Amino acid sequence: MNDLLNNLGKWKTMSFAFAMLFPAPYLATQAVCGEKDGVAMVRQVFSVISVTKINQTTVEVLYSNHQRMTLDFYGDNIFRMFQDNNGGILRDPEAKPEAKILVSQPRKEVSQLKVQDDAGSVFITTGKVKVEMDKKTALMKVVNLQTGAVVLEEAEPAVFDKERVTLKLKEHPLEYFYGGGVQNGRFSHKGKTISIENQNSWTDGGVASPNPYYWSTNGYGLMWHTFKRGAYDFGREEKGIVKLFHQTDYLDIFVMVNDGAVPLLNDFYQLTGNPVLIPKFGFYQGHLNAYNRDYWKEDEKGILFEDGKRYKESQKDNGGIKESLNGERNNYQFSARAVIDRYKNHDMPLGWLLPNDGYGAGYGQAETLDGNIQNLRSLTDYAHRNGVEIGLWTQSDLHPKEGISALLQRDIVKEVRDAGVRVLKTDVAWVGAGYSFGLNGITDVARIMTYYGNEARPFIISLDGWAGTQRYAGIWSGDQTGGTWEYIRFHIPTYIGSGLSGNPNICSDMDGIFGGKN
Repeated sequence: MNDLLNNLGKWKTMSFAFAMLFPAPYLATQAVCGEKDGVAMVRQVFSVISVTKINQTTVEVLYSNHQRMTLDFYGDNIFRMFQDNNGGILRDPEAKPEAKILVSQPRKEVSQLKVQDDAGSVFITTGKVKVEMDKKTALMKVVNLQTGAVVLEEAEPAVFDKERVTLKLKEHPLEYFYGGGVQNGRFSHKGKTISIENQNSWTDGGVASPNPYYWSTNGYGLMWHTFKRGAYDFGREEKGIVKLFHQTDYLDIFVMVNDGAVPLLNDFYQLTGNPVLIPKFGFYQGHLNAYNRDYWKEDEKGILFEDGKRYKESQKDNGGIKESLNGERNNYQFSARAVIDRYKNHDMPLGWLLPNDGYGAGYGQAETLDGNIQNLRSLTDYAHRNGVEIGLWTQSDLHPKEGISALLQRDIVKEVRDAGVRVLKTDVAWVGAGYSFGLNGITDVARIMTYYGNEARPFIISLDGWAGTQRYAGIWSGDQTGGTWEYIRFHIPTYIGSGLSGNPNICSDMDGIFGGKN
């Protein structure tokens, strides 16, 4: 954390600019760029033929082999760089199911967009940024016009391989990098490589809820506009070089030029949405467990209950007492209502309760979905009388689906509208794919919860996030082992890194979901 603190006082006086690599078309010029197995590696060097302003926010660069690159400005300090060598034009990244990284209105007004051509370079300027392209080499750099300084120089042109696009940037010696989403145990990435992919790994060094966005203390942020996997190397493989790639066949990135963490995060939010404002009850402790599945049988080594006896839990019928949500089967002490009362009796404020947090649990024991919805509504009414909101854990589709038993059938509209559900927690069985699948799901739930929940603020706790997740959901750090100080240690940088990646809403299991009892 020292590098972050040491730089806090410097950001206001630092000048900045950004240099980016771009592919350029074939030209006869060649340059030796290294050696492999004793053979010199040759890179083709391309030139810029023209740069043309095609509308009020956009310029188009034509290279010597007639390939084109688009610079589209989303504000005076934010621009999108797009190049598809297969001839495609600006578009949203492929998403199955449908999901959008950008908000519906991500643009601000662009002033004074100008193109100036001199003998050796072309300059593209707004009121705050200057993009300079060397006409002979097609190399680029970006200058912050507030200071006139260049922070980064490009290292090589972008490389378009069949299944990936790679950028190489020069690293400033005093530059530090933050972002990338939930990189467990890490938040400062100088000299390291981070994976921008969902690994469903919740221990130190693993990745969950990645974000294809990072920012630099030199004054720029970069977001790759894709759902494809990638990796960002900040000088680990080659000192002084930032190497970025995603598994895509075209280039589509956003560059943000600004001074310091807060302005650069605000630029990210302009494009992808502000973090959701969690409802007040969400800042209180939540209790998550299953109260509609298990059986409790007397056992001298079991858990002590209010009746003075000890019981052991089993997910299979062991001849014991089956639990329920409302204690309607003479099983109150094994019910969800009893949990609410225990918090109250121990003067422990409880904000929300998930009564079905477990595979195969469901929330009712009726033969129909509507009957189970009514059972859930009864718990919600009781919870509301005690100042608690009810939520649901999600292991399957949220909308009715043929062939699903009444126990596990879901209808999120009825759950929100009729049963009063105001919390949703996703899990790997539902959004384990992450990427566009996870973003699609939480977008759906957020809209339903607001529309059918009387303008309720969405309170969604999700795994496997991406750029844009923050506008609908907070992040849950995954299944942890409790009673271990090491987990607390690596959660501190994990939480910091999530906030510096654009999602300040992050939580974990208290004392873990495994182990624990500490």
